[in-house]
Amino acid sequence: MRARSPITRVDGPTLVVRTELVAADGTELPPLEVSLPRAHADLLDPTASPALPTLATVAAARGEDLEVEGPVDPAARDAAMAVADLLARRWGTDPIAVRAAEEAPAARTGTGVGLFFTRGADSWSTLLDLLDAPPPARVTHLVSVFHGPRPTDAPLHAELEAGHRAVAAELGLTLVSLGTTARDLLDPLQPWGAVVGPVLVSTGLVAAAGMARLVLSGVNRAAVPMGNGSDPALLALLSTPATEVVLGNPDRDRLQRLAHILGHRRARATLQVCWEGGTAGNCGRCSKCLSTSSGLLLAGDPDHGGGFDVAPTPEAVRTVRLGPADTSGLAARLADELPPEHEDLRRAWADVRDLSAGAPPRARWGDWSPPGLAGPGVPTRVARALRATTGTADGPTPAPLGWRPGTVPLRPALADHDRVRARARRDLGGTRAWAVVEHHIRDDDRDVHQAVLAARLQAHHGPGTCYLPGILWAPRAAPGLDPDAVARLLATARARLWWRAEGDLEPLRVVEAVEHGLLPLQVMPDAAAHHLAAALDPPLAGLVVAESDVPGLDLSPAAVAARRGPVVEHLLRGSAERDLMAGAYRA
Repeated sequence: MRARSPITRVDGPTLVVRTELVAADGTELPPLEVSLPRAHADLLDPTASPALPTLATVAAARGEDLEVEGPVDPAARDAAMAVADLLARRWGTDPIAVRAAEEAPAARTGTGVGLFFTRGADSWSTLLDLLDAPPPARVTHLVSVFHGPRPTDAPLHAELEAGHRAVAAELGLTLVSLGTTARDLLDPLQPWGAVVGPVLVSTGLVAAAGMARLVLSGVNRAAVPMGNGSDPALLALLSTPATEVVLGNPDRDRLQRLAHILGHRRARATLQVCWEGGTAGNCGRCSKCLSTSSGLLLAGDPDHGGGFDVAPTPEAVRTVRLGPADTSGLAARLADELPPEHEDLRRAWADVRDLSAGAPPRARWGDWSPPGLAGPGVPTRVARALRATTGTADGPTPAPLGWRPGTVPLRPALADHDRVRARARRDLGGTRAWAVVEHHIRDDDRDVHQAVLAARLQAHHGPGTCYLPGILWAPRAAPGLDPDAVARLLATARARLWWRAEGDLEPLRVVEAVEHGLLPLQVMPDAAAHHLAAALDPPLAGLVVAESDVPGLDLSPAAVAARRGPVVEHLLRGSAERDLMAGAYRA
């Protein structure tokens, strides 16, 4: 591959350095163009030396020797040879030679420090470090690189640049906006992640006259070999006699960087990580947005969805597919460490990690349970119990939850036992007989059994407390009331009833009712009710109500209180922590 001598032209307010390329077979390749504002002409290095890292990367990807017609610093040529050799070995292409027809004079040594800056977590964390550094390590320039013809050609990039410029102005730094067409050459040959380091550094070197150092933030700690375009082993080859190339943030991983920026108001407010949303913001739906907003949650951000169009959801996370390097980085920590109150999100990241590694999603307690209404759902309860006893929320395939033989009971947590006993002693005299509290349809989109049950209870037992979805075709919409409000509703009643067509006692509904001082009662078709009651211990068998027995239920305060006491004591004989741990390892 031949690179002709670079030509610098003036294009309005922009300087464009153009290097025309010819393949080994004589085919004209797309030219390499790098642009910078005329206002920063004093930073321009017009020789062929800055282009060498990009040209060597293209040559290695094509498996062709590189002939450079323009003036080249011999040290830069030797560095380009080392880059090409490393990449050719990494990609399995033929070793190549780098030759230059003309030597360039040594570039002048400056005093500035430029940081490649995107407002992402990596570059923001590095910037915060460099702002605190004493001269000569303190940052002086923010370098923004647009991977298109020229920055002024892209309205989206102009919006992004405006955000960068505002940050630079607030911090008293100089913003240098560069553009490169390198991706036109490399995208057909190698993934962007494999070439990003050499391309960024090469583009930055075009405007590095007067800069003693260029800083590029890697995607992980320097001690973790990545084998990609920001690998420390590759970046170490890119320094020139005049400009040192430094890896920023060498000792922090991605999560630590997110935690770092939480302490800086401007950094958090201007965080920009999205590259798929097509807007100068964060869509909240792409893999980068989802991992970042979830990572902010893990880092302790109380407003982890702030700055994103939508907050992360388990459904959105499950659309993510990870590369080999991602499965051991932030995504792995999200899959293991998100706290119990975000267990649904943690499970989604664990499923993504497993699927990306070729393993099927694992079964977990509560996967098909209804959501919690007056407190945490089954996933959260399980995660708290398992973490308290095993240190991890994931274990072997669990046994089913329930109270029949071969199942694992769901009980109140140990810390709640005294509170549950106290509520079980509350006076029921001024309460209503019943409550039917559900926020979604249980069996299918148009099943109205819960509403029918409420109507029958009213007909036979007078007014009660009822909270049901009003849109039958949106059965899984989020509830309109928060857990505290639902708890206040439950406190108005003596017994909580719900419909279930088959199966065991609904574990979560039983525990929620008992935790709030109510008698739990599950209404079922007659045959299913008789079958289940026969399989349960006596205190629990009385919680199963045959459909035909609803009219004759005794829901008076005295009757409910008499039945509630034995149920509470039966449930509190064990603890969620002990039973769930035992169930996980005996399944």
